[in-house]
Amino acid sequence: MSRLHIRLVVSFLLVSIIFSFFPPVFQGRAKADKVIVQGDHLNVRTGPGTSYRAFAKLDQGETYYVLDKKGSWVKLRLNHGETGWVAKQYVIGVRKKAVVTADRLRVRSIPSSHGNIIGYLEQGQTVHIAETEDGWAKIVAPSFVGWVSLAYLASDGQQETEMRRIGWVTADSLNVRARPSLQAERVEKVTYGQQVQIMLKRGEWYQITTEDEKIGWVSSDYISIVSPATSQWLTVLYDDVNIRSAPSLDGNVKATARYGERYRVLGKIGNWYGIEIPGRGIGYIAGWLVSVSADGKSESKTLKGKTVVIDAGHGGKDSGARSVNGTMEKTLTLRTAKLLKEKLERYGANVVLTRSTDRYLSLPERVQTAYRYQADVFISIHYDSSKDQNAKGMTVYYYDMFSDYLLALSLEHPFSRIMSIPFRGVSFGDYHVIRENKLPSVLVELGYLSNPTEADIIATDRYQQEVTNAIANGLRNYFG
Repeated sequence: MSRLHIRLVVSFLLVSIIFSFFPPVFQGRAKADKVIVQGDHLNVRTGPGTSYRAFAKLDQGETYYVLDKKGSWVKLRLNHGETGWVAKQYVIGVRKKAVVTADRLRVRSIPSSHGNIIGYLEQGQTVHIAETEDGWAKIVAPSFVGWVSLAYLASDGQQETEMRRIGWVTADSLNVRARPSLQAERVEKVTYGQQVQIMLKRGEWYQITTEDEKIGWVSSDYISIVSPATSQWLTVLYDDVNIRSAPSLDGNVKATARYGERYRVLGKIGNWYGIEIPGRGIGYIAGWLVSVSADGKSESKTLKGKTVVIDAGHGGKDSGARSVNGTMEKTLTLRTAKLLKEKLERYGANVVLTRSTDRYLSLPERVQTAYRYQADVFISIHYDSSKDQNAKGMTVYYYDMFSDYLLALSLEHPFSRIMSIPFRGVSFGDYHVIRENKLPSVLVELGYLSNPTEADIIATDRYQQEVTNAIANGLRNYFG
C-alpha cells in the first residue's frame, strides 16, 4: 500500500472517530449551533450531568444557542446572561424559521410521501427547520418533529439572524425585555448614547448585551447600528480634546486626544462620532473638533517645513503693562512664547524666538529677526492694559490687508472657542512690528492685565494652555 493510501485511510478513520462522538441530531448537512427544546419542563443544570444542581426549567419550543458540548450534554446560552447544561437527547438542532403556506399541511415520519402522517400544520404557522433532504424539511413544531415538503414553506420574516454588531441607543430611555414582545417583562433599561452589543435580530427586535453583560430584547427602531467594515477615520484638529463616555458634553471624560491623532469611526449620533479607543473600548468625540475621511488617510494639517518667528513683547528695561498684583507683561509674554514654541515644534515647525531671556530688543531688531530667518509668519505676543479696569478680552491685530489679514482670520475661530475670557475680534492695528514687516504678521493682545479678575485668569496654566493651543490650531488652519 502506498504512503498516499495509508494517509487517506488514517484520515478516514480519524473523521469516523470524531463523528462517532456526536449523535445524528447534531450532524447532517449543516451542523446547527442553535437548538429547540423537545418536551416541557426540561431541567437546566449547573454542569454536564444529573449530579449537578437543576436551577431552571425550559419549555417545549423554546430556542437557545449552544455554547459547548460535553458527552451527552450541551451548554446553552439562556436569557438574562445565564448559561446552563441540558441533556442532548431533549433538544434538536435547528437552522432557521419558516412559515407554512398551505392549510392542513401533512407532517410525515420520514422525508417521503409514503411516510406515516404524524400531524398537520395550519397555514401561517411558524416552524423551525432542523435539516433538509431531497426537497423535504425536517421541522420542529410545538407538539411534534417530522418531515414536510419544502414546496409549502416560505422564509419567515421573523427569522433570527446573528448580527454581531455594535450599536448605540437613540432613545432617551429604552426598555430591555426578556423576550421580543412589548408584553414581555422588563429586565433592564438603557439610555441615550449607551453602547450595546447586538447579537440577534428577530423581526423588529434586537437581542442585545449591555455593558454590564445583561442580555435582553429591544426595539430595533431605537438602536443605531454600526457596520464593522466601516472605512471612515477621523483626525483630531485640536489639542486636549475630550473623548467622552456618551455623545454629550455631560458624558464622563474617558480619554484625551491630541492634535493629529487618528481614530476609526464606528458610527455617528447627531454631531458626535463613536470611535474605538485602543485598549479602552468605545468613546465619543464632538464632530466640530475633527475632520473625517473615508479612506483611512485623513488629511492632517501640518507645520512641517514652516518657519515661525514668535516675538515675546517687551523685555529687559521695558516691563510693559503690570497687573495690580505685580505680574509684568514682559514675564508673561516670554512664558507664552516658550510654551507656544514647544507646541509648534511638536507639529514640525521651525520656531525662532526674538528673545528667549529677559532682555531688551528694539522694535526694528524684532522685525529683522523675521527677515534673517526667512519666516513664513511672524507673531508678536502681548498683554493689554487700559485705564478702564473693566476692559477685557483678547484681540488679533493685522496691518496689511493682503499680507496679514488671512493670517489674522485663521486665529478667529480657535480664539472664539476660548471660554475663559471674551474674544474681541480681528482688528486693524498700526503697530511697528507688523507695519514695518512685509511678511505675514499679526500682533495678539491676550487679555487685560489692568483688569484684576482677568489678570488672575491669564496667569494660570490652564489659560496659557488654552491660548497657545488656539494660536497653534490657527496656524495649522492657515497653512492647511
